[in-house]
Amino acid sequence: MPKIGMRIIKSSVAVFCCFLIYLIRQDGVPFYSAIAAILCMQPDVTNSIKVAMNRTIATLIGAVAGLLILMFEQQFLPDDSLLIRYLIVSVMIIPLIYLANLIKKPTAAYITCVVFMSITISHGADVNPYLFAFNRMVDTLIGIFVSLGINAFHLPRRKNRKMLLVCDLDEVLRREGGSFSSYFGIKANQLIQRGAKLTFVTSMMPDAFLPAFETLQIGLPVITMDGAALYDTNEHVYTGCKNIDAEAFEQVQQAIREEGRGCFIYAVIHDIMHVYYSAFANQAEEDIYRSRKRLPYKHYVCAGLPENHLPISLMLADTAAQVEQLSKKLEALPCAGRLNLLQTKDPDHEGYALLRIFSRDVSKDDAMESLREREGCTMTALIGGRDAKVFVKADDAAQPDSVEIFEMDVSDRNAPVRMAFRLFYMKKFLPKKR
Repeated sequence: MPKIGMRIIKSSVAVFCCFLIYLIRQDGVPFYSAIAAILCMQPDVTNSIKVAMNRTIATLIGAVAGLLILMFEQQFLPDDSLLIRYLIVSVMIIPLIYLANLIKKPTAAYITCVVFMSITISHGADVNPYLFAFNRMVDTLIGIFVSLGINAFHLPRRKNRKMLLVCDLDEVLRREGGSFSSYFGIKANQLIQRGAKLTFVTSMMPDAFLPAFETLQIGLPVITMDGAALYDTNEHVYTGCKNIDAEAFEQVQQAIREEGRGCFIYAVIHDIMHVYYSAFANQAEEDIYRSRKRLPYKHYVCAGLPENHLPISLMLADTAAQVEQLSKKLEALPCAGRLNLLQTKDPDHEGYALLRIFSRDVSKDDAMESLREREGCTMTALIGGRDAKVFVKADDAAQPDSVEIFEMDVSDRNAPVRMAFRLFYMKKFLPKKR
């Protein structure tokens, strides 16, 4: 059975607080406060603020509209004209919903109508319309702000603010089918709002993973392309790019040309990833181009890399045998010590492989270490990986490369974010005994 989450508990607490305020206030109707409190309770504070703003605007519109209708009815309609009153209230729903859409607050339409009808339908003939409308507005606003306050409140807990939490994005998206689950996004946003230093590391380029970040409020840059660069998902800029030097690039290009081959050349120019290519040597290269050319944040150019620019990486696709042969040729180049060659199977073409070429300085470990130092953290936790383990590198002068391993529940698709929570709130960081 599913567990009772904090959102459910907070909703109950918020309703009780609304009743307490009613006992102290000795005025109003707590029902409207309780309803507003439940409607405004969201999984995280940021969403609660957005919803609270929408509800506040909706409450004001509904209250003003309700007041005007009450004044109209009191002035021009006899007390026994219920049918006409109900007709007016029903017709007024149309402009209220339309107005909510007009001001681009469609989610506010519901509470606008609720407040409007609570004023126009639930009033007595002897009630002062001004006072009645004011009380209904206050009742709803009390519920809204009680809900916001309860959601923002957290019991004081020890937090590991000096720990850099890095999730393996490739593993997370593989588990989630290419996007974050709702639970993962909510819990990750909660961690970030509470001060956690949370980011991701991936072999992908930004154009491939950015669609999954639409609901994520990450503040730190993402370590992309296996550590070749850091990418700010808010400003959409690259930082810390590690390019292949000019001499090594020329030697690699010459070796590839001697094999009668071309390749994809990736270069960051004005914070946009440009991909330069020539005639395709096989179907695999053409498929790569056709499947990725329409993705945003990247431009494909059928030309060579312009002068005075250096590539961040090169990639080619061919049969596994051809890739192995070319890899050996590159390893024999004078510049081989300044290169990092990565061979992987082509997941879309049987018997084919991909060869990616980076600067020797490129590594996930170095990128995480650089980000850790930049953020002033004392340790780094890499969460995920295909073996579903957590690697923690302590900032220890005697053992700067020490690694502690923590196993996770591989059957739990949200294991990475659960582990991030445990590490963030861990009272004392202790290595697991092997």
